[in-house]
Amino acid sequence: MQLILISHGDFCQGLKQTAEMILGELPYVQTVSLYPEESVEDFQQKFEDALKISANIPAVVLCDIMGGTPCNVAMRYLDHLAGLYSGMNLPMVISVVSEQSTDSLLSDAKGQIYDVRQQLPQLQCDDD
Repeated sequence: MQLILISHGDFCQGLKQTAEMILGELPYVQTVSLYPEESVEDFQQKFEDALKISANIPAVVLCDIMGGTPCNVAMRYLDHLAGLYSGMNLPMVISVVSEQSTDSLLSDAKGQIYDVRQQLPQLQCDDD
């Protein structure tokens, strides 16, 4: 499975670099960034180029926010994607890369959201 991370600015590149710190090199993960000086057409061309690289491999796309330009452009290619998910975060990237599946992607990502203040008493007890 090919993974394409798309975002406004360098967010997707930072996520890939961070995931590689944890998991090692991820050659089948691509990033496509939208910069302020670029048009929708510029981003669309870069996204199409990323899809060409993974032409024979199903591509899952993770994007930063629903309704943003990167997501809106990717929605045009839904028929050619194995999946498109918004709200991209590090647990999502690790989940897709580690499991090579999107079966538990949403639950894995939601399961990593904690109110640390509420969890702190439990964490302190676990350390004893």
